[in-house]
Amino acid sequence: MTDYSVMKELTFSSRDEFTRKPIAEKIIKLLDSDIDVSPLIIDGKWGTGKTEFCFKLKNLIQAHNPNNYKVGYVNAFQADHANEPLLTLIAEVASFYDEKDEKRKNFVKNAVPYLRLISGIGLKAGLGFAFGRYAADIPDALVDGVEEIKDGSKSLIDQSLESMIKDQVEAEKNLSTLRDALSDIASTNPIILLIDELDRCRPDFAVMMLETIKHVFDVKNVQIILITNAEQLKATIKHSYGSETNSRDYLYKFFKYQINLPTSIKDIEGRSIENNVTYFKATVQASKVIPQEFKDNEFIYEIPTFLDLSELSLRKIEQTVRCIETLIIFEDKEQSKSQIVEQILMVFLSFVYMIDEEIFQEINNKEIDDVKFLHFTNASQLTVSEYSSVEEVGLRDIISIIFNKYFGEECLYLPTGHFDRRRAAQTLSEILDIYKFSAETDYLIKFKDNNSYIYKYIDHTINNLLLFDIVK
Repeated sequence: MTDYSVMKELTFSSRDEFTRKPIAEKIIKLLDSDIDVSPLIIDGKWGTGKTEFCFKLKNLIQAHNPNNYKVGYVNAFQADHANEPLLTLIAEVASFYDEKDEKRKNFVKNAVPYLRLISGIGLKAGLGFAFGRYAADIPDALVDGVEEIKDGSKSLIDQSLESMIKDQVEAEKNLSTLRDALSDIASTNPIILLIDELDRCRPDFAVMMLETIKHVFDVKNVQIILITNAEQLKATIKHSYGSETNSRDYLYKFFKYQINLPTSIKDIEGRSIENNVTYFKATVQASKVIPQEFKDNEFIYEIPTFLDLSELSLRKIEQTVRCIETLIIFEDKEQSKSQIVEQILMVFLSFVYMIDEEIFQEINNKEIDDVKFLHFTNASQLTVSEYSSVEEVGLRDIISIIFNKYFGEECLYLPTGHFDRRRAAQTLSEILDIYKFSAETDYLIKFKDNNSYIYKYIDHTINNLLLFDIVK
C-alpha cells in the first residue's frame, strides 16, 4: 500500500532513479507558458511510479514558484466513496486559504448554492415528483407530493416540471457564479490541481470527475493535471457508455495535452535500460535484509537485463525483492558451497516465480521445454570449445548450462572428439570458476542426477518460494 505520508515529502533531490526531473521541468515550462495545455494527462501504466512523480512534481513547482501558484493534490480514489467529485475539488481549492480569509469565505459562499442544487434534492426530487419513481429515496416532507402523483394530479406534474426548469436555470446561473468566483480566486494566485488515482475509481465516479473538470474548472488561471493510466481510463469509459463507444475520442475531448512517462532511461553509453531493471537494483541496495556481500554481487543485476520484465510493475519488482529477502532469511549459511551461484539462483528463480508460473513448475518438475526456456532468458543454444572465452559465455549462458539437465533436448554442445571434448570441458571449468562453482563441471556436463549440490539447491529454493505463494 502506498504510504502517502512518506510520498508527499519526496523530491527529485531525495531520489530520481528514473531521471524524471527533466520531464517535470518541461511540464512546469508548459504550465508557465502561454500554451493552453490544461487539462493535461500524465500517462503511465500501473505500478510505474506515477504517484511518486506526482508528489515530486508538486514539490518542485512549490520550491521554485515565481508565479505564486497554489498547488493542490486530490486522490480521486480516496474521494470515490463520497461520490461528489465537485465537492472534493472545491474543498481542495478552499484549503489553500485560512478559514477566516475573505477569499475563502467568498469562494465557498458562491460554491454552496450550486453544490446544493446538484447534490441535494433539487433536480432529483423534481424527477421523483414528475414521474413518481424512486419514492423511497425522497425525504418525508415530499411523500405527500409523490402520493398525489400516483393519484394522477396533472397540476402537480406541471408544477414539478416547472420546478425542474427553474432548478436547471438556477443551476446554470449558480454554475456561472461559481466559475466567476473560481476565476477571481485564481487571478491573484493561479491554481494547479493534480488529480491522482482516477484509473482506480469506479467507472461512474471517474466519468463524473471528467465531466466536472470540463464544465466547472475550465477557467482562466486554473490548470488541471490528471495523473493516470490512460488505457485504463478508456476502458472505464467503455464500461460506462458501452463497448461501441469510441473511448479515445471521448477521453481526449476533455484534454488538450498528454505527457507519457518513459519506461526506460539511457545509460552512459546510450543504451536503453528499463525502469524496472533500474528499480530492482535500487530496491536491493535499499534492503535492510539483504547482506552487503549479496548486494556487491554484480552478477545478480545482470539477470533482469536479459529477462523480459515488461509485465512486471514497480510493485512487482518490490515483491520480487521480498521473495529474495525471504529466501535469505530461510538460508542455512553453514551449508553454503558457492555464495555467488546461490545468490544468482535465488534472484533468477524469484524472477521466474514472479514472471512465468508455467516455467517455474517445469523447473520444479525437472522437465523444461528448452525452446521456451531459452526464449524466456533470450538465450540460444551454446557450443563450448577450447577457444571459448568469458566474453562469449555470459551469465545467461551459465544459467542455461545449469538447467541444461532439465531440458528435453540438450542446449549445451561440446566437441565430439575425446581430446577436443576434454579441452572444451577444461575451458568450461575455467569459465565456471568465475562464479565459484567449477567443481560442479562434471555434474553439469555428464550426469543427469541429483548428486550435484546445485540441483539440490534449486529444489531447496523452489520449495521455499512455494511456501509464500500469497505474495502474488
